[in-house]
Amino acid sequence: MKLIAFCLLCLVIFYTRVGAVNNLRLSDIRSMGMGGNEVTQSSLLNPSLIALQSNRKLQINYFNRYSLKELQTVNGSFQCPNPILPIGVDIFSFGYDAYRESMFRLSGSKLLGDKWSLGISVQYAILQTELCEENISRLSTDIGSTFHPVDNLLVGMLITNLPSVSIKNNTTEIKDFTFYLIQIGFQWKIINNMLIAGSIGTNNEHTVICNAGIEYTVFDAFFVRAGIRSDPVLPSLGVGYNLYHFIIDVAALYHPELGISTGIGLSFSF
Repeated sequence: MKLIAFCLLCLVIFYTRVGAVNNLRLSDIRSMGMGGNEVTQSSLLNPSLIALQSNRKLQINYFNRYSLKELQTVNGSFQCPNPILPIGVDIFSFGYDAYRESMFRLSGSKLLGDKWSLGISVQYAILQTELCEENISRLSTDIGSTFHPVDNLLVGMLITNLPSVSIKNNTTEIKDFTFYLIQIGFQWKIINNMLIAGSIGTNNEHTVICNAGIEYTVFDAFFVRAGIRSDPVLPSLGVGYNLYHFIIDVAALYHPELGISTGIGLSFSF
């Protein structure tokens, strides 16, 4: 069993190096379909976006990498905007029984006047694997902000997993578990039915990561999305459907060497 766990761990590390991602930091499926802009489109990454919401929201996302159940990420979240302190609670899980990364995240945000918002989140992440006698756990912080200079334009900045400190195990380091990313991004509704978005950032390996995408509203309840992400080049497609208080999002990403990854998300606003 340990041999199987070791082989799958090698696959996880290889995937992380090739895809330049953190396994746990799953953005919502809508932003994935548009190339993965986490700065201005995903409150699962940028806590300051919670303050911009008008309704409370329950959300669940499922993302399957390359049709391998060992590389699946599941997320559940609850976000509660309010005049005093908008908050959010998120739970993430990646992997399978012999190798699992889990994270609990608590977020808070605040509107600063009419144009600015600021958000901070604290994450507790734990790695459980048959290859280590003890679990590896870390505590980290995200800081995000948004700026609304003119109508239909939103600009943001996001720092994820910085600072990050070990809690139980200071000797074992897995690089994708301590991955951090600094990004700036925007989204702009250029016409009533068309939204464009993009971001650029750098990580702890000084790799430049950028993305761009569009969302077109076919009619009031149906959305079509497309995008692309760098390092490596990952084109994506997505659709969304709004049914009363429910929104269903589906996205697919194509990796030139590893194939297709798919995701589905369901959210309920009230």
